[in-house]
Amino acid sequence: MKKSLIALAALAATSAFAQSSVTIWGIADAGVQNVSQGGVSKTQLSSSGLSSSQLGFKGTEDLGGGLSASFHFEAGLTVDNGTSAGVAFQRRSTVDLAGKFGAIRLGRDYTPTFWNHTVFDPFGTLGSGAGSNITGKGQNGTTAARTSNGVSYLYGFAPNAGSALGSGVYAQVTHAFAENLSTAAKTNQYQGVRVGYAAGPLNVAVSTAKTVNGTADDKESNIGASYDLGVANLMVKTGTQEAGATGKKYTWSSIGAKIPMGAGYIPVSFNTSKNNQNSQQADQFAIGYVHNLSARTALYTAYSKITNKNGADYGFSGGNGGFASGLTATGNGTGFDLGVKHSF
Repeated sequence: MKKSLIALAALAATSAFAQSSVTIWGIADAGVQNVSQGGVSKTQLSSSGLSSSQLGFKGTEDLGGGLSASFHFEAGLTVDNGTSAGVAFQRRSTVDLAGKFGAIRLGRDYTPTFWNHTVFDPFGTLGSGAGSNITGKGQNGTTAARTSNGVSYLYGFAPNAGSALGSGVYAQVTHAFAENLSTAAKTNQYQGVRVGYAAGPLNVAVSTAKTVNGTADDKESNIGASYDLGVANLMVKTGTQEAGATGKKYTWSSIGAKIPMGAGYIPVSFNTSKNNQNSQQADQFAIGYVHNLSARTALYTAYSKITNKNGADYGFSGGNGGFASGLTATGNGTGFDLGVKHSF
C-alpha cells in the first residue's frame, strides 16, 4: 500500500514538473571604476559595469490549449557591499497570461521607450560608456527605465520573456496607473508603445510615450536599428525628450558597433545631445573590450569621454544599484572601468 502511494506521488510530481518549471538565476558583476569631471575624481568598486547584477526567480505553467501562466521576480544586487537594493524585486515583478494572441502582463516592468536606449547601444545603459549618460538627459526619472502599476500587451515574444528583442513583428503597449485619488492630480501615469521588426541580421524598433504629471507632461519618442554585417554589428538610434516642467526639448542621436575580436568583442560608440533653449550640447565617445573566458564569465574594460559645450551639464549617470558618480557635471569628464561578470 505504501509503495503504491509513493508511486502515485512520484507520478503526480513528474506530471506537475512536465507542465511547469521554475528557474533561479543571477549575475554577479563587479569592477573598479574611476570617473573624473569638474576638477574632481573618484575611484570606486562598482557593480554592473557590463551586465546588471541581479537575482531572479521565474516560472511558467502550461495551462493547455496554447495558454500559459508565468511569474517573474528580479532583484538588483550591489556586489561591492553585499546589499540587494532594498531586497526588493524592483527590476521586474510581473505575472503573465500568454497564448497565441500574445501576452497580457501585470506589474512592474521595463517601459517600451527604455528598450531602444539599451538594445541599440554597444554598452547598453551600464558603465562609464553607457550611451544613456547623454541620451537620457531629458527623461522622466521615475519612468525612464521601468514603471510600476503597469498593464502591458506583448506580441512577438516568447511567454514570460523580456520585451527587449522580439521575432518578426513584435510590439509592447503599456499603461501604468497613477493610482491617485480622483480628487488629486495624476502623477507618473505612463502610456507607451513600441513596435519593431527583427529578422536575420536586421532589428529595428520605434517607440513613443507620455508620462502624466499634473499639467507638466513628459514625452519621449525614439527609433533605433541594428544590422549585423558579420565583421561588425552596427547600431544607430535617435530621439527626443520633452520635459514638461521646464519646457526643454532634448534631441539626441547615437552611432556605434560591436566588433568581434578574438574570444570577445570591441564596443565603440558616439552619442550627442542638444536642448532647444540655450544650445547646450554634449558629446560622448566610448570604447572598450569584452573578453569571454567562458559562456558565463567575461572580463571587460571601457573608457569614455564626455565633452560639455555652452555650459551643458551632462555627466556619468551610473547603472544598476544607483552607482551615480556623485561628481558635479561641469566641464569635460572621463570614465574608466575594469571588471568581471559571472552568470549563474
